Amino acid sequence: MAAQAVTILGSELHMMDSQSTGRKYRITVSLPLGYGAKPDQAWPFNDTPAKWPVLYVPDGNWYAGMVTGIIRPMALCGSTTDAIVVGIGYPEDDNVIESFYESFLRRDADLTPVRDEPQEKSMTEGFKRPVPNGDGSNFLKFIKDELAPFIEREYRADPSKRIWVGHSYGGLFGLYALFEAPELFSTLIIGSPTLSYGNRFMFQREEAFSKENKPLPAQIYMYVGEYEEDIKDTTMTDTLRMAAILQGRKYEGLSLVKHVFLDQNHCEVAAPGFQWGLKYALKKG
Repeated sequence: MAAQAVTILGSELHMMDSQSTGRKYRITVSLPLGYGAKPDQAWPFNDTPAKWPVLYVPDGNWYAGMVTGIIRPMALCGSTTDAIVVGIGYPEDDNVIESFYESFLRRDADLTPVRDEPQEKSMTEGFKRPVPNGDGSNFLKFIKDELAPFIEREYRADPSKRIWVGHSYGGLFGLYALFEAPELFSTLIIGSPTLSYGNRFMFQREEAFSKENKPLPAQIYMYVGEYEEDIKDTTMTDTLRMAAILQGRKYEGLSLVKHVFLDQNHCEVAAPGFQWGLKYALKKG
């Protein structure tokens, strides 16, 4: 029997050439299971909204399917809502290993706020190919000016409920977006952010933002794993420090929940962190 490609039910694929970054993106859109429900549809699609929250998921090649698989069964019990899941990823082909490298290395440019030359040199030497970084400003422009308008034009998406779901560099970028475009996302799930990046640039950016006396109208769920701390890795300390700073500023409109997951390292904690963060972001009432 011939094998067939596996797909995620109710999902679509768009290849987008960005004018902001000059790069191509693999955009997956997984629609809520009740997206096409009729007014008299039986449970569990009998109370579907006119417009849906949208989850924007960087590292979409890895995490978009995971996020979709988390929120759909959660919504069946009624305490959370389903949502449109937009995976922001990179082109793939039949070469699995090369496709992994493509997605793993391309993110260095998109998800980092400033250039980190030592990191760029280390990655370039390690992978024997150019690995530029620090183009987060153009990636943010892509999301704000190209991707979000496309999603809200083509789908029944609620622009007041844009939710960022980012881990590692995705968490770092979430904080960058919070300070550069506070109105863009209503909720941000910020997981294990790489706050050591760029000589701890994000702490400097937050301090500068605090002096601008601007509100931060957003909900934040920030998580980290217990085992993200050793002599070389300060992710847990940095994450808790950033959470404490944000809470201490008492920014107008900002609410923040922090969570340390026990017995979890940097790679493992994405799954429980997403699940708890999505429950927080999509909770009804």
